[in-house]
Amino acid sequence: MNLWNFFKEMEDLQGQLGELSREFGAGRFPKLSFLPGLSARHFPMMNIGSDENNVFVEAIAPGVDPESLKVSVVKNALTISGQKTTSNIPDEAYHRCERAAGKFVRTVELPVDIDAEKVTAEYKNGILSLTLPKAAAARQHLIEIKHS
Repeated sequence: MNLWNFFKEMEDLQGQLGELSREFGAGRFPKLSFLPGLSARHFPMMNIGSDENNVFVEAIAPGVDPESLKVSVVKNALTISGQKTTSNIPDEAYHRCERAAGKFVRTVELPVDIDAEKVTAEYKNGILSLTLPKAAAARQHLIEIKHS
């Protein structure tokens, strides 16, 4: 099996798990939305960009208890974890459940190593904004060219 087929097989498995959760009524089993292969591994959704000195991350995380949010960086791996608050609706009373709740962890690889000591984070209106300064070794250094 080549690498391309492996990813196609994983995509097919994700689709089958989604169909299974719909068939059994995800509304009646709200915890299904955090099964492996479904949306849990993509929460929170992120935008990642950079300039010459920093990497910027905006993570959309509505309904997250700000006290539960944890951000860590090791070299170029960013991990965000926390807990989405649960609904006041009892599980047996759901007609539809599209807003998952519970603990989450997401790790993404950044394009460069980060200076972890200088990272800043702010959580406002459901958006976690991070400024991650690039490590000195990851910054572009211009070399002076001498003319003769």
